[in-house]
Amino acid sequence: MPTADITLLAVENDRMQARILQHELLQLGYELAGTARTADEAEALFDTLQPDLVLLDVHLDGPRDGIETAAALVARRRVPLIFITAFPDSPTFARARQVGPFAFLGKPYNGPLLGHSIELALQHFAGAQGLLTGDDPSEPAEGTVMLGGIFVREQHRFVKLPLAQVLLLEADGGHTHLRTATRKFTLRLNLCKLLEHLPAGQYCQVHRGYAVQLAAIDALDSRTHTVRLGEHTVPVGRSYREALTARLRPLGGGL
Repeated sequence: MPTADITLLAVENDRMQARILQHELLQLGYELAGTARTADEAEALFDTLQPDLVLLDVHLDGPRDGIETAAALVARRRVPLIFITAFPDSPTFARARQVGPFAFLGKPYNGPLLGHSIELALQHFAGAQGLLTGDDPSEPAEGTVMLGGIFVREQHRFVKLPLAQVLLLEADGGHTHLRTATRKFTLRLNLCKLLEHLPAGQYCQVHRGYAVQLAAIDALDSRTHTVRLGEHTVPVGRSYREALTARLRPLGGGL
């Protein structure tokens, strides 16, 4: 599979509530990667799973509550947070907002509200980190480059397309097609804008309409001025040849 589920970590000490959350997420097309009941468990899973988003209850087992746990997690790595609590009172909210959550939901909550909160959390987190590639902040988080992947829409949910699997970027007006070995995804943003947010050492533009993953190049043809990446063959424009040759020189390539 060329896409991966968004990695979600739940920090919830009530087993029944954890099952309810898991069920609601499954209905939305997401899966929990792990559930922690204490701050220590949350920190261990956070380091192991490297989640894209964390959902936390305020009341946990052990000496540290969910707000203290959230502060410890974001000190390790910035990540979007959503609080889900049975006590959405003003003092609790005032404490929770100090760690910068992207949503604060009271129990009980419904599936659509949870789904919208996840989508907005990813979108606003990406915008806050300068990673949102879309031109319109009201648009969903499609095209967000974060944590080694590009978020793309697949049916009604977001999935993360790992950058390592994106072999080729193809311009199509204001859209960009992302091609893996077996599939194509289309983003509603132009190639130049997308390239601004991709790792500079990983991709190289080889033509006005194409950029390629350098590590995925299988062959260069100096006669036809093309590069091959698996089943894909793309032209190398005259003005891009020197730059591509310089990038590939350590591999002994040239055009």
